[in-house]
Amino acid sequence: MVRPYGRAILFFVMIVTCLPRVLFAQASEEADFYDSIPKETSLHTAPQFVVVDDFSGGKLSQDKNERWLVKPLRGTKAHLSTLRRDSRNPKRGHSLQLSMKIPPNETLELEKSLNHLDISQATHFAFQSKVRTKKNIFPAGKILVSFTDRSLKHVEHEVTTQMERKQDNWSTVIIPMSFFKELDLDQLLSFSLCIRSGQYPIEGSIGIDEAAFFGEGDLNFESSRDNVVGFPKTVFNSIQRDKLRKIQSDQRLLLAIAKDTWKFFENASDKKTQLVVDNIKIGEQPLVSGYTSPTNIAMSLLGIVAAMDLGLISPQKALHRTRAIISTIAQMKKHKGFLFNFYETKNLMVTRPYISSVDNGWLGIAFVVVRETFRKELWQPVTQMLEQMNFNEFLDTENNQLVIGYDVPQKSFGGNHYGMLVSEARATSLLAIGKGDIGKEHWWYLYRTPPAAWRWQNQIPKGSYKNQDAVEYYQGYYEKDGVKFVPSWGGSLFEYLMPTLVLDEKILAPKSLGKNDRIVTELHRDYALKEKGYPIWGISPAAVANGKSWKYEEFGIKALSVKGYPDRGVVTPHVSFLALDSLPKDAMANIRKYLDYDIYGEYGYFDTLNLQTGKANTQYLALDQGMILVAICNYLKRGSIQKRFHQDPVGKNIEKVLAKESFFKE
Repeated sequence: MVRPYGRAILFFVMIVTCLPRVLFAQASEEADFYDSIPKETSLHTAPQFVVVDDFSGGKLSQDKNERWLVKPLRGTKAHLSTLRRDSRNPKRGHSLQLSMKIPPNETLELEKSLNHLDISQATHFAFQSKVRTKKNIFPAGKILVSFTDRSLKHVEHEVTTQMERKQDNWSTVIIPMSFFKELDLDQLLSFSLCIRSGQYPIEGSIGIDEAAFFGEGDLNFESSRDNVVGFPKTVFNSIQRDKLRKIQSDQRLLLAIAKDTWKFFENASDKKTQLVVDNIKIGEQPLVSGYTSPTNIAMSLLGIVAAMDLGLISPQKALHRTRAIISTIAQMKKHKGFLFNFYETKNLMVTRPYISSVDNGWLGIAFVVVRETFRKELWQPVTQMLEQMNFNEFLDTENNQLVIGYDVPQKSFGGNHYGMLVSEARATSLLAIGKGDIGKEHWWYLYRTPPAAWRWQNQIPKGSYKNQDAVEYYQGYYEKDGVKFVPSWGGSLFEYLMPTLVLDEKILAPKSLGKNDRIVTELHRDYALKEKGYPIWGISPAAVANGKSWKYEEFGIKALSVKGYPDRGVVTPHVSFLALDSLPKDAMANIRKYLDYDIYGEYGYFDTLNLQTGKANTQYLALDQGMILVAICNYLKRGSIQKRFHQDPVGKNIEKVLAKESFFKE
């Protein structure tokens, strides 16, 4: 169905198609372009527009402080300012004014960074202009609009007559994007307005306002969606949810969920690089993120192996997909063998020059599993990448703990550490020990609890000092309702259970981590169902809606933590799948209970359910999808991912470390 305001726009599209050089001289046509929304309404609120700048803030910069730049050449003079004079809404808003004095045969250029903007689905570019000059620019001079893409390719289009025809009044300049089809519209670097004087000088000013791209539908979303393989056609998959509720066999139910979950990795990956995107959001504000992280890549690699073990893809297809991702990783910019924290999935550009120790730890863990899975085909290239990652880089020798990361531009490790043993980071610690990058004594420098003298923690721990590998450490524990447990920093189930995706703590650490995993899962269950009266459990970090956007928030149970994340009645399904390792019967019951809620889509469970509103955040995160898929595989295939990790020399090297400890023995 065509929206009412879209009919006038479609009229323009027809003109452009039939007469590509038409200059849109009719005043009514100009008005229709911007009048698709009320004058008092910002273009930012209209999904069919992507605004370059409307100067509404009265400044020469946008949110990212990317200023408009003027590039005068020999003898030219120019000054930029904003005026409280808006082209669409005279009562409020601002516009840009370029005052200029250009000698004959010289050029003045006004440039704005577009920061690799993906505008591939735009049909037009438009802006409002107001020209004031002592003499007409045309025919002696020219005004040109140009765009530059990531490869620095540059295409110009003349707009002189469109800008000049209304001296002292606003004119609408509309340019079909077909004029710029030679450019990579997925990655535009900059927009420029170029004024060339010709044989006569130019003196005066040019006003610019409401510079924006236009397209049908949600332009931002449509321009990013075409980069990935696919996107869900519907939001809630009620038919599939009803089918799942009727399945009595736990194995059949989990396999069906795994099949749906695997669709995320099949579809939410970049067509060219094969890298999975960080997240996708469905519904009223659809979103395809254009970035990824080392942990996301790790989850996609582990997910491929899990899908193969579950029979969702063939070994040949699994090898092909894995080889493609490994090939992409080889092309990515690194620091001492480590990946940066975030990359654009399409062009592999680093978007945050920070090295996370735990994110690279999970990538290294995935490398171990991959090389054990495809020993003949991928052992050598994957091993080479793994050996280039020396985790001793992150070891703080003052306390023998791993720092959180390294800021490359600042050349700083910061002051924060992964100090708690019960954390998702313990898997990174064991990887580093297993590789031989750091000594096994590092394990005993991690806090079971902080020392009893540290009174700021949620409860004063009980315990005693022990000695292992010539290291004296405090073997502390907390208690809740008379039950002993070793806490995590935030009290989220994710911190306790994520490492069990690859570590068989039940078998290798039955008196310490394996026992603690079960105890804390029971405490999480009882806190939600009995203490809070929630119908389901699963409190952990998750994505929550935040207006038109979203944010990743940390949730936990304060009584199970050293410091504590808040409980706001938000639960996430992925931890129930992690709990298949520690409390399988209760986990299965909880997984089934989630099916009572509208929280299931084409790619399986959405990330979050708000128990206060009963509404799901219709979003998928690569991290959570990977944890769900791998956890199901371990449960149905007798720990196949765990076994691959432990059959590798890295996994074998840490088994004795895991076996040494007993958490609650006085």
